[in-house]
Amino acid sequence: MLEVVGLSRIHITLVDLSGDYGRLDGGVGIALSRPRIRVRIGNCEKPPEWVPFPIPGYCVMEDYEEHVGLGHTTQFRLALAKLSAEYNFVRTSAVELAKLVNRGGTSGVGVHAFDKGGFVVDGGHSKKVKPESLPSDYSTAPPPPLIARFDFPWKVYIVNPRGGRRVFGQEELETFRRFKQNDAGEVARVVFMKLVPSVAERDLEEALEAIRLLQNMGFKRLEWSLQTEEVREVARMAERKGFVLGLSSFGPTLYTLVGSNKEGEELISTFGGEVVEPNNVGARVIWRGD
Repeated sequence: MLEVVGLSRIHITLVDLSGDYGRLDGGVGIALSRPRIRVRIGNCEKPPEWVPFPIPGYCVMEDYEEHVGLGHTTQFRLALAKLSAEYNFVRTSAVELAKLVNRGGTSGVGVHAFDKGGFVVDGGHSKKVKPESLPSDYSTAPPPPLIARFDFPWKVYIVNPRGGRRVFGQEELETFRRFKQNDAGEVARVVFMKLVPSVAERDLEEALEAIRLLQNMGFKRLEWSLQTEEVREVARMAERKGFVLGLSSFGPTLYTLVGSNKEGEELISTFGGEVVEPNNVGARVIWRGD
């Protein structure tokens, strides 16, 4: 039996949607061990037309919700693409598979997380290949280059609050088109002079401070404005208790980094959710003799 064990991801921020220096996007995020997608060859479902290599069918063994800020579309498409490639003994990279299933046209976090796991930063798209800011569902640009990757050292708390909004499709497209960024330089400074080195040096306090700052900057500020009062109230309550909650992508999933079991237990007892391990290896392929 052939199986692909995938993952989910936190999307921390996009860096630059102004394109003033010839590049757009620039994604930063974390691969998570759970929730995850597991698919195998089987006769449960017929393969979609976009699956790049022929398979007789597939079964979904584990899955998670779409449009909650955890990158489901990219992870599901890559998992099935990888399954089809392995079934046909095609050895190819996650980046090449992403091109075949049209993912990675905005952020490359999902693609590089699937490939290598960990904390990943991509370099955005040249305006030569992507002249305007568009979400992945509406972009044909190839995945951007990976420019930094570290094993992620902390557990991650995630919660999907009740009453959150799911932003996708036409609303997501219109949000990208109307956004005008004037603080890309400040976002870049926080990402590259605070968040990235804090992960490299395993400085949890500085990493959380960077995440706190990013919530009120750039595209993330607009993403927050689209969320419901219920989601914002959870973040405010957590802040009063001394926790920093970030919004993953458009949300409604919220996250923070956990330095101890006690912190995780307090968050779960107050807000629900769960504490998960980072995924520092990427997706896995399993061949079994049964």
